[in-house]
Amino acid sequence: MDVLSYKGFEIQAVPLQSPDSGKWRINIQIVRHNADGVKSGNFSAGDSYLTREEAVKHCFQFGKQIIDGQSPTCSVADL
Repeated sequence: MDVLSYKGFEIQAVPLQSPDSGKWRINIQIVRHNADGVKSGNFSAGDSYLTREEAVKHCFQFGKQIIDGQSPTCSVADL
């Protein structure tokens, strides 16, 4: 599993490969460890990439945008 620590969160890149096209889609889990325990949220996007490596790179960018509050549809406010 590919993992990146960012601003107190852990972004886990888990890209999914389409069996039909062979392309990879963005799929991530954002985890936050705090005094109350561990909370996590799953997020995905419809963008697709030819290689897993390219998808992982974009997974991390997507996770950072969510954490930074730059996604209009995704939030980590409840984590």
